[in-house]
Amino acid sequence: MHTVHLTTAWLHLPSTCRSAAFARFPVLNHTGVCYRRLLSGSARKGVNNERPKGKKERIGPRLSKPFSRHSYKLLLAVLGVALADQTIRWLPSEKKVFDAPRFTPFTIVSRQEASPTSIILTLRPDVSTLKTDPYLKCWEKGTWSVEAKQPLLQIARSYTPLPPDETTALGDLRFLIRREHKGEMSGYLHALQPGAKIQLRGPHPEFNLPEMVTDVVFLAGGTGIAPALQIVYTLLEFRRAEDRPRIRVVWANRRREDCVGGISSAIEARKSPPKEVGIVVKEIQRLQQRYPEHLQVEYLVDEEGIFLDQNRLSRLTKSESEVKFGPVTTRIDSRLLFVSGPEGFVNHFAGPKEWQDGKQVQGGLGGILGRMRLRDWKVSKL
Repeated sequence: MHTVHLTTAWLHLPSTCRSAAFARFPVLNHTGVCYRRLLSGSARKGVNNERPKGKKERIGPRLSKPFSRHSYKLLLAVLGVALADQTIRWLPSEKKVFDAPRFTPFTIVSRQEASPTSIILTLRPDVSTLKTDPYLKCWEKGTWSVEAKQPLLQIARSYTPLPPDETTALGDLRFLIRREHKGEMSGYLHALQPGAKIQLRGPHPEFNLPEMVTDVVFLAGGTGIAPALQIVYTLLEFRRAEDRPRIRVVWANRRREDCVGGISSAIEARKSPPKEVGIVVKEIQRLQQRYPEHLQVEYLVDEEGIFLDQNRLSRLTKSESEVKFGPVTTRIDSRLLFVSGPEGFVNHFAGPKEWQDGKQVQGGLGGILGRMRLRDWKVSKL
């Protein structure tokens, strides 16, 4: 009975399933029955197996003789493997957003005014519904960027995505774009409205954070706050509570309108709470409320006469343990100092980057930080 039922089931399987089984188990014939089982013992002993004349030759296996227990289990195993193979092939695979070196089309779904000179663009990839975060590995490692293309001039510029907030849909990317004077790329992006298409390419890793980080100082100038927020997001969102470092961010801007509502001291904020708070400042404040023991942010504004100088840098790079007990020995890669912003800002504090083999590299440490001769800090220009 087993032979009849299983053979019938085999013949009703899709041809792709039977083909997969043939590839894995060549001992099966077209009906799914084991060749070795069908061969009689006399055939293997060399006995003449020619049929008598006048009798019709039977086509196919003899169904009257039942399977042995071993053959029955073998056939079930073959059917299971074949069906599993086809099921895996039929399951939809997770689509990737980027396909470097090609550019990927994105659509602008939101355009927000962050300041009179800056906007936040939210872009959505033109792919089917995503089930997981396609950028998760990038967020876990550290800072990263993508290239945006200007189709008319055929130029591309790198931009750093902002971390997702509570309203960001899966697969969306947000960018803080400041309109620069005579900036070809920034002017093009500022002119685009929701529904417009943008071509992006990437992702491009910028800095992979080490496993053990105890202190971070981030000097951000203008839109350099974007990679600073990436560092904060990675170290505080993806690290265990006991592994989260102390992070101090200094955000320097020329005008107050670029960081409306940003107040460095919590005491000062309680005394005179701001009437208006900018979009980026709101995101920073949410992070500070969530991680009050790990994140401190200072807002420096040139037009208010508050500048980032060497004295302030000395206070930032001197830990509490050094103040109380004197110098301490620590791993240099556990204390990280980043400088990010316009080229002039980076050059002033850390010296210029260098070009090698068509790529920008860190170059030597110069500027104010170079003169300070920091020994226990690893300085990186972003």
